[in-house]
Amino acid sequence: MLNLKIGKIFGLALILLLLLTACGQDTDSSSGETSNGDSTEIKVWHYFTGKQQTEFEKLAEEYNKLQDKVKVVMEYVPFDETKKQLSIGVAGETLPDIVFMDGVDNASFAAIGVLEDLTDRIQEWGQAENYYEGPLNSTKYNGRYYGLPYESNTLALFYNKDMFEKAGIEEPPATWEELRETAKKLTDNEHYGFAISAVRSEESTFQFYPFLISAGGDYQNINSPEAVKAITLFEDLLKDGSMSKDVVNATQDDIAKQFAAGRVAMMINGPWNITRIKEDAPDLNFGIAMIPKDVKSASVLGGGNLTIVKGKNVDEAWEFLKWLQDPKQLEPFASSTNIFPPRKDVLETSEYWKGDQYLSEFIPIMDVAVPRGPSPEWPEISSAIQVAIQQVLTESQSPQEAFDEAAVIIDSIIGK
Repeated sequence: MLNLKIGKIFGLALILLLLLTACGQDTDSSSGETSNGDSTEIKVWHYFTGKQQTEFEKLAEEYNKLQDKVKVVMEYVPFDETKKQLSIGVAGETLPDIVFMDGVDNASFAAIGVLEDLTDRIQEWGQAENYYEGPLNSTKYNGRYYGLPYESNTLALFYNKDMFEKAGIEEPPATWEELRETAKKLTDNEHYGFAISAVRSEESTFQFYPFLISAGGDYQNINSPEAVKAITLFEDLLKDGSMSKDVVNATQDDIAKQFAAGRVAMMINGPWNITRIKEDAPDLNFGIAMIPKDVKSASVLGGGNLTIVKGKNVDEAWEFLKWLQDPKQLEPFASSTNIFPPRKDVLETSEYWKGDQYLSEFIPIMDVAVPRGPSPEWPEISSAIQVAIQQVLTESQSPQEAFDEAAVIIDSIIGK
């Protein structure tokens, strides 16, 4: 009997000891730090899917194995929900430590004070000169850096080489005048010479932006002669039949399908659609070139940035960001997921991009690609431009009338 009581007492003591030990190792969910101070948990929100998600989350696992002071926890938040979820997080103080976001949204969240100013850390790091200016500038707000670019893309001219040869055209057009002439020459009853995406969404602003910049225009002066000249080019291509009126309903994926089917001779599109074209039309003989220019060569940047949430575990998050951006991690991630790294010392030295007949054509374009904005009010500004583009391409208004109306809206947004 005595032995039984001693056994029960010993058992209860053991359970209590285990409970106390477990409590001592519990994570403080509000701070992300373990109570014994041995390690810090940092949470990362991202919207990568498919192979990108797999490879990105593998990097966190690798980082966790390399050291024991920080544990990185990845959380997938769908692209469409990122801003909504981030806003909810702001209200509920449940923000993560790091957020991967669309580069065009970086300035917006910096403006509301949710992101850490990384300018001093980036200067001390001494790696900024290894980045393309455009992607790095997409992290700027009021001249300060609020993130690091992580993946980039840009737009180029895709052209059907067989259709060019059949029409006796040797080179892709390099200027707007050559673009009009070439598009018209390649247009007949079955084919359009040129296509863009002018659907009422961010895609149409994205596609228009290289032409706006090439003409010397900018979004702050959207009714300037330069901006009107850029949209007039689209109007001219539509009016002479070189471009289908259906472009106002076509996404970038839609025009890629038309290009792959041989119904369009030239289009503006990005590297993410190369795989689609090769799958849809394995024998299609096509090339990629710089977008034809007016006064200067230009393109536009897409992609995402990694940002650090203000007031969270900033030091630990910054160390993880630097590790992710090291070429040893960045090059294999970017090449295995078919994205463009924002670092020159990766993109311009890796054989993956230099050795590919299509991807290599995008390397010089990255030098002239610029981010949209950046502006904390970009969604509203872009919406005004989208409406103006639709008004012109549906022939509801002249270029000057449509862009005068857009200018009134944009001026009120930016307080001009």
